[in-house]
Amino acid sequence: MRKVITFFIITTISWLGTYAQDLESIRLLYKDATKSKEQAEAFYEPVKEVTQADQPVLVAYKGAGLMLLARYEKLANRGPSVKEAAQWIEQAVSADPENAEIRLIRLSVQEHLPRFLKYNQHIDEDRQFIQQALPSLKDESLTAMINGYFEEFSTK
Repeated sequence: MRKVITFFIITTISWLGTYAQDLESIRLLYKDATKSKEQAEAFYEPVKEVTQADQPVLVAYKGAGLMLLARYEKLANRGPSVKEAAQWIEQAVSADPENAEIRLIRLSVQEHLPRFLKYNQHIDEDRQFIQQALPSLKDESLTAMINGYFEEFSTK
């Protein structure tokens, strides 16, 4: 089984390397990235080379990837890793505060991060922003992603 998973990850990474900027692929990987360390790594692979000068949505996904990987680090290293990940996400929000996808990324991270890490101050604001933006979104894939998140993952 482990060989099958490894093969799948390598195949996915190879394929995604060609389409690293393909937002749809990144969205699909993000949905499953919480299920295992391997899936978190597979999600992070296409965004690991993103810089803060790239598209803000990619910057937010990189931050989310760093956050997901932090959960598999030694406890002593998690705090600095979470702080770095949060900085990437906040940079994306600052660069494009009207982007519902970036707000969804921040919401999904903040809702599922332990409260003691104190990165949870925008949950209500982001949820409200996304719900208000949803009817005017033209991207059907993003609309489906948002609806799916609220149905499957949101804590409220």
